Amino acid sequence: MSGSIIINQIKDKMNTLNVDDKSVVVLKGIPVSVVDPEANKIVLSDVVNDKLGYFMSIYGKRKFLSYEEFLLISDFAIAQYKEIIILENNLYMDLYPVEDCFTNNVKKGLLAHFEESEADENDETYIGDIDEYIAIFEGIKEYNGYLLGAYNEPSSLMSNKIVHKNIFDQKKSDMTSASDNGLLEMDLIEECDYIDLVKRVFSEPDELYIRISNYTGDMNRLKDHIALLAYYWKDYTEIFYIQPQTVADEFDHRDEYGAILRKYWGYDSYRTLPVYDMVKIEQGEKAVINVSQEGIISNLVEQVENCDEDKDFRDVFVTAPTGAGKSVMFQVPAIYLAEKFNLLTIVISPLIGLMNDQVKNLELRNYRNAKTINSDISPIIKQDIIDKVADSQYHILYISPETLLSRSDVEQLIGDRTIGMIVIDEAHIVTTWGKQFRPDYWYLGDHIKKLRKKQIENKQRSFVIATFTATAIYRGPEDMYTETINSLHMLNPITYLGYIKREDIDIVIDQKKKAKGERVEYELDKFEQIESVLKRAILTNKKTLIYFPTVALINRCYEFLRNKHEVQHVAVYHGSMTKDQKQENYENFYEKKKLVMLATKAFGMGIDINDIELVVHFAPTGNVCDYVQEIGRGARRADLRGEAYYNYNPKDFKYINRLHGMSAIQDYQLVKVVEKINELYQKHRQSNRQDMTKKKNTMLLDAESFSYIFRSPIGDEDENINKVKTALLLIQKDFESKIGFSPVTVRPIPMFSIGFFEIDPKTQDKLRKKYYNDVIEEIEPQRHICRVRLSAIWNKDYKTLSFPKFKFLLYSKKGEELDFVNDYPMSAALCVDVVFDNDYVSIFKNVWGAIQKFIFKKVQSNEFTSMKTIADEIKKKCHFSEYKARTISEILIASMDSYRKNFAKTQTPIARERPTPDGSSYQFNVAVNSYFSWVEKGVDNIDRETKDGKLYLINDTGNRTKEYGVILGILEALDCLTFEMLGGANSQLYIYVNQVQSLINIINAPNSYHNRLLDMVAERHLISVKMLTYIYEGGFSNDEMWDIIEDYFLGKIPEKVKRDCKKENPNIIFD
Repeated sequence: MSGSIIINQIKDKMNTLNVDDKSVVVLKGIPVSVVDPEANKIVLSDVVNDKLGYFMSIYGKRKFLSYEEFLLISDFAIAQYKEIIILENNLYMDLYPVEDCFTNNVKKGLLAHFEESEADENDETYIGDIDEYIAIFEGIKEYNGYLLGAYNEPSSLMSNKIVHKNIFDQKKSDMTSASDNGLLEMDLIEECDYIDLVKRVFSEPDELYIRISNYTGDMNRLKDHIALLAYYWKDYTEIFYIQPQTVADEFDHRDEYGAILRKYWGYDSYRTLPVYDMVKIEQGEKAVINVSQEGIISNLVEQVENCDEDKDFRDVFVTAPTGAGKSVMFQVPAIYLAEKFNLLTIVISPLIGLMNDQVKNLELRNYRNAKTINSDISPIIKQDIIDKVADSQYHILYISPETLLSRSDVEQLIGDRTIGMIVIDEAHIVTTWGKQFRPDYWYLGDHIKKLRKKQIENKQRSFVIATFTATAIYRGPEDMYTETINSLHMLNPITYLGYIKREDIDIVIDQKKKAKGERVEYELDKFEQIESVLKRAILTNKKTLIYFPTVALINRCYEFLRNKHEVQHVAVYHGSMTKDQKQENYENFYEKKKLVMLATKAFGMGIDINDIELVVHFAPTGNVCDYVQEIGRGARRADLRGEAYYNYNPKDFKYINRLHGMSAIQDYQLVKVVEKINELYQKHRQSNRQDMTKKKNTMLLDAESFSYIFRSPIGDEDENINKVKTALLLIQKDFESKIGFSPVTVRPIPMFSIGFFEIDPKTQDKLRKKYYNDVIEEIEPQRHICRVRLSAIWNKDYKTLSFPKFKFLLYSKKGEELDFVNDYPMSAALCVDVVFDNDYVSIFKNVWGAIQKFIFKKVQSNEFTSMKTIADEIKKKCHFSEYKARTISEILIASMDSYRKNFAKTQTPIARERPTPDGSSYQFNVAVNSYFSWVEKGVDNIDRETKDGKLYLINDTGNRTKEYGVILGILEALDCLTFEMLGGANSQLYIYVNQVQSLINIINAPNSYHNRLLDMVAERHLISVKMLTYIYEGGFSNDEMWDIIEDYFLGKIPEKVKRDCKKENPNIIFD
């Protein structure tokens, strides 16, 4: 019957058309066999092998062509036919079912080509000579046993000979909703699932129950197509929407959850959390229910357990206001899962300070099994943590996305441990485009997807992804909720959408203007307002946080207050300060030694201070989410009432407008990136003509190759590289959002293309003769240290190996597998950038002498000494901050252990450890003398060998690199120097070209290229500015402002804001 519906629709359309011998009908999304059962099976290889011959054999003989046939012979068809009518099955969107009209080899090749490679640049999967087939598809994949594809439509389809007709008129059927009582039959997450729905409807069941709330594409477009489908099949099948499940406060209570809370947090019961009823929200109503933190904990544990029991499991998405106890909700299940199943929890966190604070807070609660790996951790401690994670001594590991992505194999971080959960903390960063955007958060989802697949293969179980954030806009034009789920590939997440309003914070917008005739000087006036806020804070003894949009404004305001002799109560916090300065100022503010904090938005995520009563804005620092997060720092203690005060001036928006403009990537820059990709790809294909594997479409490129496109007088290299990654992501994600496929697939590779080596002059000459002069450059003549372009050597002679394999064989000197090792002997070197403090010699002697004296006393007394006592002594004798002294004491103990294990001639412990309720205590013995001598000798060597800020380490004998790494770590902790170890230079990007024609189309019509994601970034900035302006200028009461903010976070934008946006951008769409 379904076939007859389509046939009847085609007949109706054909009756309105004049089809004769000079015309042909092309069927898009309809098999030719539906309208012509007698037609022979189409085999596209017949077309590809002889296009002209094939066209001549069908010209004037066939009324209907398949869309694939037409695309392959479109030039002949357009030239010969008077009219070409493309009948499109508009039940479909961008993906269409593709008839299996390929030979087996071509089909395998196409699927392999468009499938993302698990390998990198050396994927030798055979795809064959299939360029002609690739040219007609943007992408193709197999789904539930059938083929789906998106077509690459050439510019020739714009010919005036071509007429496009939809089969179905735009009709709609009203849809019926039903509650989820076990009726759910289909969960539509991607467009593939929608095509599955169409196929199910074709089989004409009486009823179909579907859920669309988890759909990752354009929701309105999906609803329109389902309504169209439902209308034409209404006589046969009724389709029901299953409503989202509401969050119920019913859960599997376990005594262990309460025991963990009492043991480590000292509480007898869990708090409740107000969240929105998701069913009501989807119906356009607002209703709030209370759930226990334990309910969320129970759900997390249950989903992790389902991973091991071959049951369906769901991920978990939680938004909860600042101070709602988000950390408890993932730390308790992490502890439970470790104790019961020895499962590891990885927490991805955006800020080093946030990671350090969370670990420190757990340690203060006597939980010792959580650690963090980040760039602040010395190499000694880092390796110790990795070893102990693998040995099941640590169960919660905090890392940045960059740390996870920089390991090609997660085993390098966790050994053979099994992951139970990956928690994404402050998950709103996933969708934050602009100056604060971190591209690695977007790559994170794909990386975690691979980790899941690998763990299923190796451990026969998956793991749960749980996201936690204070703010996420649900639906609407700034739908952070859906974007986060899509980006992280979350599976049907259980959603807890926290209540937006803060009943304990009053928003006060001061719009007082100076009287006519009074002096008006913008910046001075603003500083005077800050001065009055400071006086108010002192008078009322209220801890006050003042946000500024830029560091320069903070510095100028601080100088203004200094000149007024008013800075004794003021601390400062921003990203340009050293970590010690930030920590010291944070602790002074925390302990109320300083009553007022001047800060940028860097004083935000993870700041755990519960007694701030007044949050002030000098000017907006970002978008509406930033504003709500920042004012949410106030009144986090239950007995306090907070105030969010802002003395508004319309000129205040100039700062965030300027920051947005400086960080914005332009369409023309994306076109330049596309041109560069195509240029490099054409060269690559020329040198790989005979290759019939995926390697011929794969490139490994330096990010530096693109950075010239984004250079500016005020930009630094790191920012340029960040923009390169962001631009490539924008191109890829924009295509994927439009058609489900991208012409290029991009991901960063944790690998350098340039290496440092010690090479004797004769070997250098041999290399230059073989590989040209620019492959090698001697940078340190005394020891003949050279920069070597490994990628050029690999590209010329060793592409039968993967680049990682080539580097592995080279660095491990496996001459039996790599002839280059024997032909060109060289020793790998590390380049260490070292910056000494001007007084580093005296600093080291004074501090090290004080530490020695104290430790020698403890050797003589033979008593156990706590880590805190060591830190207190360092603080007292060396005048360091408490934080700094604590860091030095930790590195001191860790380096003693590293010395004993790796460098000492005896294995006698230098410091015997004894656990105590407050940490660990240590008993030092006389062997500590050799440790101190070893450090001093190492310091002398580093001082002597460092030339012009460079220290080169060749690891030919013993553990010299590791040894110097330990001593450099000690010197950095003592503020004698800073250092960075580089194994090479130039970060790498993996680029796979799926469809070069799409790139060429952009190059040929650069002015026509518009990146929808770029437009979206600009539109969101505009909406945010207009929304904040509406709040600040509206004269609303506190309750009204919170109502407006709540609506905004639930996807509803005031009509006035829409009108104001449309005045500046008439193309902006609110739907």
